[in-house]
Amino acid sequence: MIRVVLRIAVAVLVLAWLASRVDLASVGRALATTSPTAVLLATAASFAANAVIAFRLTTLLASQGVAVRARQTFAINLAAYFYNLFLPVGGVGVAALRLQRLSTHKGGRFTAALTAMVCDRLAAVTALGVVGLTCWLVDPHPKPPGTFAVLLAGAATVVLLLAPRGVPTAARTFVRELQIGGSGTWWSSVIGRLRHALGSVARMPTATLARIVVISIIAQIPGVLVFVLLGQGLGLPVSFVSMGWVRSIVVLFTVLPISIGGLGVREGVLVLTLAGFGISASNALALSLLVFATTILAPGFAGGVVEGVQWLRGTRADAPDRFTDTP
Repeated sequence: MIRVVLRIAVAVLVLAWLASRVDLASVGRALATTSPTAVLLATAASFAANAVIAFRLTTLLASQGVAVRARQTFAINLAAYFYNLFLPVGGVGVAALRLQRLSTHKGGRFTAALTAMVCDRLAAVTALGVVGLTCWLVDPHPKPPGTFAVLLAGAATVVLLLAPRGVPTAARTFVRELQIGGSGTWWSSVIGRLRHALGSVARMPTATLARIVVISIIAQIPGVLVFVLLGQGLGLPVSFVSMGWVRSIVVLFTVLPISIGGLGVREGVLVLTLAGFGISASNALALSLLVFATTILAPGFAGGVVEGVQWLRGTRADAPDRFTDTP
């Protein structure tokens, strides 16, 4: 509870700081003059990115011996966005809901779901860093200090994805004996699940890991398009490659558990980063609000519709008849 309060406080403080330094009337005018076509195309790109992400999660689950349709993982992701709009839990809550939906039904296994979720997040952060770093190196425009280090840190997350393969046999034996020694306790169960999850990652074929990273990189393309289209709709003079690394910086900061759903952090980072391109704080804030609308609100509302329809039908995206173990 204290962590939630602190995250809310961070969001409120950053937004208050921005409100005191930004002409809100100018923000309103910028939003009013934004091309509706750009917003619609950006929303479509946002859903395209989520579709690729759903396919990535489906691929990961298949590697764990669990067959699930991409449309189911897509619906689960949308539902997570929907509940995140009303519950102050941020990205952790989204991950928890996805984990619960993927693991508590026929054919779903907690260890398989946990493994898929961990790999999914690590692959996403790695791809963010790789794409952002590539755009940063190609972009001739001057960059703010520290941005290279942030992108490099994101790309370096691939080390965590590969780390389970390098765990010494002695360490694995110690953990296994520790689990056996605490048999019957809650912490032994937790250690067992984590051990099996890490073991699953370690046994995952290199080709599968490479495929997941490639899918994650592909998912970044429509994500960058969201920023580019909205930037063009606002008339911002920022190129595709520039927006590519700017977006990566923004998303890498918003995934940190320091705010609620990145609220305040997203706005602050965009204002500071785009200042180097001569973009006013009001236009940067307008872009941030449009990004929030197309990447958070739109999927969240769609998730609400999906949940409502399935509730009326007495079914849900994680229905057991569509989620079964492979032979």
